[in-house]
Amino acid sequence: MTAAPRVRRLPVRSVLVELPASPDAVESDPTSLPTPGRVAAWRRWGWAVALVPTVALIVYQRLAAGRDWAVPEAVVVAATVGLAVTALLALVRYQDDRGAATVERGRRALLDAPVRATGTFTPTGSDKDPAAGLLTVTPASGDSLSRPVRVVVPEGVSGPRAGDPLAVWHAAADEDATGVLLVRYHREWADDLLAALRPPEERAPDA
Repeated sequence: MTAAPRVRRLPVRSVLVELPASPDAVESDPTSLPTPGRVAAWRRWGWAVALVPTVALIVYQRLAAGRDWAVPEAVVVAATVGLAVTALLALVRYQDDRGAATVERGRRALLDAPVRATGTFTPTGSDKDPAAGLLTVTPASGDSLSRPVRVVVPEGVSGPRAGDPLAVWHAAADEDATGVLLVRYHREWADDLLAALRPPEERAPDA
């Protein structure tokens, strides 16, 4: 009995999706990779926005203390909250920068030594995020795993259906496929592959 694939909540940004214009391009060796989606502006600059008023409040407290002014309790509370929010948002930025550096290293490793694997798609999208899905891949190690993927399908392009095959590449050093992946899909390519995998008695007769 085949064991169920492990489900790993790995970063979605490290799964790069391409929808080639032709089926022949699906299986060609990767020479370039899609650019990861941009991080929301608040995640990059929220700490700076929170820092400015916080510094102003701290400066006011120091100035008031030197001149024997009364400092409203609300100012003290606001400055304390501002410091906490600034620290939290700075941590978010730090983690994002670390993640981006990891993705960049993974991109270079994939292009330097790409390894082909097999994968299938399971849609998990909702009204909030219709592009969400689950990629189940069997990498070079042979241990299948499932990880989140987002497949944004442009208008006029056919996206993957539930159970459709996907062409997947991972870096040779990433035998478990937990790093950066390149995923390609084309409806005609998927239909041809599914037809070839059917038992002979279920295949449509040649025209």
